[in-house]
Amino acid sequence: MPPMRMVAEAAMRERDPDHVALMSALENGELERAAEILARDSQNKYIQPIGALQVTALHVAAWQGRIDLLDLLYVKGANVNATDKIGRGALYYAAYCGYADVTRWILQHGGDTQAKVGVNSCTKDLYKSPLVKSSFIGKVLPLPVCWGRTPLHQAVKNNHADVVRLLVEAGADVNAKDENLVSPLLLAGSAVNRDDSQEMAKFVEIIKTLVSGKAFVNIIHPDTGTTALHHAAGIGSAEATKLLLTNGAWPMFKCKSSGSTPLHIAASAGSLETLITLLRVIQPHCIDTCDQVNQTALHLASYQGHSDCVRMLIKCGGNLAAMTKTGVTAVDAIFAHMPRPLDFLKDILDSCVQMSSNCSSEKYNTITVDFSILAPKYHMQMRVMTAIIAATSSVTQLAILQHPLVETFLRLKWAKLRIFFFLLVLVHIVFVISLSSYALMLLQNENYVLHRGFLGICACIILIHNMIQVLLEPRHYSMQFETWLSFMCVVLSLATSIAGKCVEYTKDDIQQGLQVQTTQATTEMKGTQAEGEKLLQCPEWLLHCMSINILLGWVQMMLLIGRFPMWGYYALIFSAVLKTMLKMLLAFGYLIVGFALSFAVLFHGGGEFCDLWRAIVRTVVMMMGEYEYEDLLKQKHLRITTRIVFFIFTMLVSVVLINLMIGLAVNDIQGIEKEGHIRRLLKQAEFIAHLERVTSHRIFRSSWLRPRLSIHSSRDIPAKMTLSYRENYSHRASHIEAPRDIPCELKEALFLLATKSCFMSDNSAGDRNAEDTDVKLSSLLNGLEGHLRKLRPRCSNNLTSRKLTRPRRNKRKFKPRNVINL
Repeated sequence: MPPMRMVAEAAMRERDPDHVALMSALENGELERAAEILARDSQNKYIQPIGALQVTALHVAAWQGRIDLLDLLYVKGANVNATDKIGRGALYYAAYCGYADVTRWILQHGGDTQAKVGVNSCTKDLYKSPLVKSSFIGKVLPLPVCWGRTPLHQAVKNNHADVVRLLVEAGADVNAKDENLVSPLLLAGSAVNRDDSQEMAKFVEIIKTLVSGKAFVNIIHPDTGTTALHHAAGIGSAEATKLLLTNGAWPMFKCKSSGSTPLHIAASAGSLETLITLLRVIQPHCIDTCDQVNQTALHLASYQGHSDCVRMLIKCGGNLAAMTKTGVTAVDAIFAHMPRPLDFLKDILDSCVQMSSNCSSEKYNTITVDFSILAPKYHMQMRVMTAIIAATSSVTQLAILQHPLVETFLRLKWAKLRIFFFLLVLVHIVFVISLSSYALMLLQNENYVLHRGFLGICACIILIHNMIQVLLEPRHYSMQFETWLSFMCVVLSLATSIAGKCVEYTKDDIQQGLQVQTTQATTEMKGTQAEGEKLLQCPEWLLHCMSINILLGWVQMMLLIGRFPMWGYYALIFSAVLKTMLKMLLAFGYLIVGFALSFAVLFHGGGEFCDLWRAIVRTVVMMMGEYEYEDLLKQKHLRITTRIVFFIFTMLVSVVLINLMIGLAVNDIQGIEKEGHIRRLLKQAEFIAHLERVTSHRIFRSSWLRPRLSIHSSRDIPAKMTLSYRENYSHRASHIEAPRDIPCELKEALFLLATKSCFMSDNSAGDRNAEDTDVKLSSLLNGLEGHLRKLRPRCSNNLTSRKLTRPRRNKRKFKPRNVINL
């Protein structure tokens, strides 16, 4: 039929008031009135399309969900598959609104499941026709979002599970694509509220229906590059995620827009069940997969503060040292976004120490110490420790280094790499001894060539070591005081070593110089003059450099000893007390300057108070008790004022200020001890990380370096270790079987952690009373602590006592079993 003739016939129908009234009644929900109008239609003319959109009464009846009107219209000859101008049919409206009964009726009467929305025809002179004057008919009907969508698209998008099942059973194409190449599976969940359990259940049912209908689960959205698994993970549906994974969905597929995987999305959404479902099928090395900005799933979970997801990712092998393109590690994200991050990390570290045997057994217990959180696979073992140290912002947060698991880890790493540290200490010892001997030999005009050679070699070795440190970690080591101190010592040492060549004089040269002097002095005077002449042979700047360099060299030696597990504690306590004293001097320095100026005025006649600098130095010396009272106060002028000021100085400075400074410096001795312990662990961890980076260089991995394997084995420790606690009834004592590098205090702390974790897990599994739980836990811990207290004197000397008391032939019988599991 020609288009203009169709428009003419439509215009004639447009002029029929009953037809327009019928459509208006249907759209407004006046269904009784619509039924009356249809009953008067004896010619069945009201089943034809009307309006600019060519909407039929069957369309509106399907949109309203009235099967009785559909029956009436079908009897009158209405076409079930008739579409309007943009391709919408009755099945489209039923699927859109989710009317399962209407959908079933349409399908039973031959409804087309493959019909797609789209502009079917367009009349050239449509806007000049009278249809436009009453084009309001059909405006309330839902418009399609995209051309080419089928009723299945609409049902899936609006989360109508029953309609989806009916359409799929009727043969609807589950892989049909719209104009944007989007299939129904990609639309699933787009209108789901994840907090509504009923909607989530419908979503799971839709996924199950589509998957059972052979829908392609790995179809990619053309715009975002996501798959259906991304959508399921974002909604947080563990069931839908499991269905998709079971049917071959790609768990680690990266979307085009951001590079995120379903694991990233689940971690960001905070759905623990979905995250666990994904982790069960993901390989361990894929957990740290990065997106386009190098963010891992652990980063995203930390940013959102999802503690359960963060805990699960770490437990499954998430790398705390993973770094984004902007330099943010996962530990940084935890400290910045997680509530109470220090307690959170301590709880995770506590869970790494577990009982291997039954907790109720008291005769023989073993614990498993898992270092995998601190030493992830495929990475250097100290990377996590370095990231933790960099993320902490205060000594309070650095207290995590005192956790038994962390300290044990550092102890074992130290035992592996301490040979390199001892070599460095040996070089420093030779350096300071050569520097001191060289200075003394130079002043005495002795043969110092050998000392100067050792000094130059050691200075070059230390310089190379410092340059390696700065090149590996420029931002960290360039801010360290020890780095600049070492550079200063090396530069001054090389300068004095080179300058020493220019001041070499023999004894004959000195004697010739002495003969020029006057011959009227006595023999004693000549000796004194000769000694003074020797000193004059050295340039004055060289003496300044040597004196400063010797002092700095021995200070550096003290700081280096601070990394020793046994002695470093005291060296770092000294540093903590020194900082406190310097703060006190800055606070009360004005009082010292005031007294120095006052003494300079009172003793203006000359002597030690002739200028401001000498007055300040003399006042500081007087603070220590060096008054020289008789010599100082023998003058006769200003006697009363002098004695009054001196008395006030003695009371305020020598008594009050000095005692105040000492009291404040050592008042919090426990806090100072704790800070010294923390800083010793900090220095030790930094040095171990530096040694590990150096030994991991590609030079040590080259084929020509034969000791490569031995260096690797001496650097790494096993990821898990087993400690055994056994009661020896024959000797009425107990002992812990463990590596000798772990001190008794750490062994006890590890056993207490394992006992606590085991008891708490048993308590959560059963229905125990809270008060009974506290009593039993306290009694169990007290009992174990008593056993360990008895063990402490024996543990450190265990091997020595066995060698002394056991015959050599029985040594094999009592040999401790190997407790380290690789």
